[in-house]
Amino acid sequence: MPRPHHVDGVPLPAERVRLASGRSLAFELVGAGPGHPVVLVLHGTPDSRLATPPDPLVPSVTQILVDRPGFGDSDVDPDATPSSVADDLAETCGLLGFERIGVMAWSAGALFALALAARHPSLVGRLVLAAPLAPAGSWAETAPDRFHFEHADIVDIAPLLVPEGIDLEAAVQIVLGDESAARQREILSIPGAAERLGLAVMGSVQSGLVGLQRDLAAQLVMPDLASIAAPCHIVVGAEDATCPPAMGQWLAGRMTHSATTLQRVAGAGHAFPLLRWTELVMAAAEAG
Repeated sequence: MPRPHHVDGVPLPAERVRLASGRSLAFELVGAGPGHPVVLVLHGTPDSRLATPPDPLVPSVTQILVDRPGFGDSDVDPDATPSSVADDLAETCGLLGFERIGVMAWSAGALFALALAARHPSLVGRLVLAAPLAPAGSWAETAPDRFHFEHADIVDIAPLLVPEGIDLEAAVQIVLGDESAARQREILSIPGAAERLGLAVMGSVQSGLVGLQRDLAAQLVMPDLASIAAPCHIVVGAEDATCPPAMGQWLAGRMTHSATTLQRVAGAGHAFPLLRWTELVMAAAEAG
């Protein structure tokens, strides 16, 4: 049954399902009970299931907040790929008794949302991609001034992104970044959000660097967009310096579903989902 997300601002421990592989996947159910729409929420990179507003409750929706393999309280999968993670997510939904869901993904979570929708079309009723990261194959077109490293070296930047043993103060500095005033403004406008996201960053290396390395490697994989049967709503921030609007536009231009929509939010940075959480989750729940 869904439960409160936190008590006095302290996140509750995760629940876990045991997958057929023997690994466990950590999750929380937040919000409404049986009979309400279900939305799977997929975090970005480097993040964990705690990458939400301090209180992500949407009363009319059950949200499944998950840690991908190697993040937060989920077991490491040293061979994780977007496809294998998609299968883990689908198996988790099945074990929880959910046959039809919406998916709301933020940032790099979009890559795994797309893989899930492509591989498990009967499960995913609708996709909402907020500030989505497009795959590396698009970067020359969508972010030519931001990504300079060789693709083969992408996993090597993991310890530069988040050092193992990082403390909360340093994690909050990663969250706030220094490239976008819009992002800082969005995070600091919500009491407790910076600390909450700092905990999420700490969770990305809780079990070492493997989960983060596998997430970075996933950025090199081109999603099978042609196999996605679910309608997709893509929302981009006009001032997003982390995942520029061109990334969402690139994805929208290659989705085959006729109901694909693209929304551009004026003045918004990469953290705008914190301010529009209910709107985004409700949009994902429409066909969930």
